[in-house]
Amino acid sequence: MKIPELVINVTNIISPLCYTILRVEPYTICPFRCIYCYSRWYIDRKIDVVAPRKAALRLFEKVCRAVYRKSLRPIPFRLSTLVDPFPPHEELYRFSEKILKTALRYQQPLVINTKSVKVIEIEGIRKLVEELLDKGLAILQISISTLDDFKSSKIEPFASPPSRRLEIAKMFGERGYPVSIRLSPYIPSLLPSLERDIKDVMTFFRDIGVRHIIVESLRIEREYIDRFVKELSIDDSSFESYSLREVDGLKPIARISKEMRIKIYATLYRYATKTGIGFATCKEGLFRFHTTDDCCGVYMLKNCILRATFWDVYRAGINPIEQEVDEELYRSICKRFSRLCGEELGIYPKMISKPMKYHERKMLKILRKHEVIKHIAPDLIQVA
Repeated sequence: MKIPELVINVTNIISPLCYTILRVEPYTICPFRCIYCYSRWYIDRKIDVVAPRKAALRLFEKVCRAVYRKSLRPIPFRLSTLVDPFPPHEELYRFSEKILKTALRYQQPLVINTKSVKVIEIEGIRKLVEELLDKGLAILQISISTLDDFKSSKIEPFASPPSRRLEIAKMFGERGYPVSIRLSPYIPSLLPSLERDIKDVMTFFRDIGVRHIIVESLRIEREYIDRFVKELSIDDSSFESYSLREVDGLKPIARISKEMRIKIYATLYRYATKTGIGFATCKEGLFRFHTTDDCCGVYMLKNCILRATFWDVYRAGINPIEQEVDEELYRSICKRFSRLCGEELGIYPKMISKPMKYHERKMLKILRKHEVIKHIAPDLIQVA
């Protein structure tokens, strides 16, 4: 099945766990070359030049215009998922700037994720982001994988240092704008994992105006684990399989073990709650630690609608092993949490509604596959 430009591919992970599956990718590749980056699994390796993806902007504008003219509640888009939207090349091409202008023109909500200081260094970008944030049309996610500038230079050699990224968070956060910190990828040896350190960093985040925290653990090809163990001082026993099963032609993926994640996330969750910051995990199915209406922070936007995910099934108190989630029950869950599903998808442009239906069908199928649920969303089968 070929998924269109503006929608993330259907998978066992994305379809049941991710709210924001619509995306607009401004550039062909990311120049930051983070050693943990998973975009290399999806981007054509023959492409080695950063260039604007003009077709993406055309299609994005077409969808935004159609939704706006029909006065539909917009579905948030991610800017972006595989590349940073504000590489140094933005000063030359100003392509993400065009996307921001399009979103503002058609009142299209955006989830803006970056680790680039260009978001404030380029005046036109900064003003557009400020206006979108002020109108409740955007949330700004700042990705942080370490708070140490030196360590960052080893794993994210061409990205802005974390000290500068935190300046971005402070600039927007202190003005009351919706700012999130993505602790991604979470690597225990690089980000706070001891209680006293987590307490300090959560207090710091609160003080600079951060309103939401998202945590997502490291995912890496098994063949690279030895390199990470050596370079980042990680315990090699702290990994587990991320892939449900091995597939010919695809490299097996590993992630930080569930036991370690639960131990650290419990402390992060506790101090996020104490400091009044929203908290969620990303694509991990550890719903016991979620404190907000959605994991991405979209609840901070003023007018939009989301698809349903396993988080909504969990919040409804349904264990799919004990109770079958048929279409009628699924629709009732969507209605309860004001989610977009079923026939309602058909009123949106076909370019996005058709692939969103594929995601919905995939999620409903997975709700009947208990072994998959145990692997991708362990808390769902333990719901009270």
